[in-house]
Amino acid sequence: MSDREGSRGAEGPDIRQAGDSDPERHQDRERRCSRPVGEGTRGRQRRELSYFGVKVSMIEPGHFKTAVNSKERFLKSFQELWDRAKPEVKQVYGEKFLESYMKKTENLEQKCTEDLSLVTNCMEHALTAHHPRTRYSAGWDAKLLYLPMSYLPSLLVDAMVYWGSPRPAKAL
Repeated sequence: MSDREGSRGAEGPDIRQAGDSDPERHQDRERRCSRPVGEGTRGRQRRELSYFGVKVSMIEPGHFKTAVNSKERFLKSFQELWDRAKPEVKQVYGEKFLESYMKKTENLEQKCTEDLSLVTNCMEHALTAHHPRTRYSAGWDAKLLYLPMSYLPSLLVDAMVYWGSPRPAKAL
C-alpha cells in the first residue's frame, strides 16, 4: 500500500533496529550501550530523529551475565592492560589498586542477573508495540539504581561512584 491509501506509512517512518550496521562504530556503540548514564548522546540523537518522524526507543539494561562481561574474560583483559602499562602508570596506581579492582570485579559477577528474557522482552515490546516507550529499563538494578542515578546531579553521582571505587596509590 502506498502512503496515500491510509497505510501505517502515512503516520510517518517508524524505524526500529537492534544495532546499526557500521562495523567501525562497534566499540563506540558498545561503550554507549554499556554505560549507566541517563539519556546522554542517545537522547540527543532521539530528539534529532524525531524531526523526521522516526521514533527511537532506548533499552538501558542493568548487569546481566553474558559472555561479553564474563569474569574470566574481563579479568584476563584487565591483567593484559596492566601488564602493557608503562612503569610510571603502575607506580601511580600501585599494586593495591590492581588487587582491589580485581576483587571488586569478581564480586560484580555475583550481582549479575542470568535471566536475559528481561532484556529481550524490552526489545520485543520496542520492536512490535504500536506505541513503544522512549526508555526501557531491564533488571532491578537498572530500575532502582541506574535510572534514579541518571536524574541526580553529577556531583552526587560522582561521590557515589568514588565512594565504591578503588583509589590509585598516588591520588590527591
